[in-house]
Amino acid sequence: MPPDATETKRRLMKAAVEEFAAHGLAGARIDRIAETAKANKRSIYMHFGTKEELFDMVVADSMSELATAVAIDAGHLSDYACALHDRLEQRPHIRRLYLWAGLERQQPIDAEVAEYRRNVTAILAAQEAGRIRTDIAALDLMAMVIALVISWDTASWSLKALEPEGAHTSPTDRRAALAAAVTTLAQPPSTQPSPSPSPST
Repeated sequence: MPPDATETKRRLMKAAVEEFAAHGLAGARIDRIAETAKANKRSIYMHFGTKEELFDMVVADSMSELATAVAIDAGHLSDYACALHDRLEQRPHIRRLYLWAGLERQQPIDAEVAEYRRNVTAILAAQEAGRIRTDIAALDLMAMVIALVISWDTASWSLKALEPEGAHTSPTDRRAALAAAVTTLAQPPSTQPSPSPSPST
């Protein structure tokens, strides 16, 4: 392997992250990745394999980076959700890769499965300790928390169009709303406020 192989791989991975985040798997072009990285196409196939394999590696690395930066405390899921929100605001390409993977690569990635398994196990332990609700399966609860974190990103453009022009909700306000929603979601039913009675007619 040539002496600059490590540096070449680093440049190729950086270029691949940018390309896949912007265009997804189908729209990404190996030629552009090679050109951006100042490398040749053969280097990509030699180091990473096919375009699909490179995409999977980029997604797996991004998810691992996210998991390392945001540790879960299943007893305080709102704190975890807010930390996840903050990290995705800082690293928006990870959010885009997550969404592209859901659309175009509908198969599990081993590294990502391992991270989710760790988080679901933590939620299950918190449920068994009575720290959070148990009437929703740990796996479903994990999925719901993630859905709330990216709810605005996945919302229909028709729904987003209802936001008044010039009155965009700030990331701080969205973060506060996220914290409130996840706090309520995770509370055991016995601790949640009773719904207000319907007005009599």
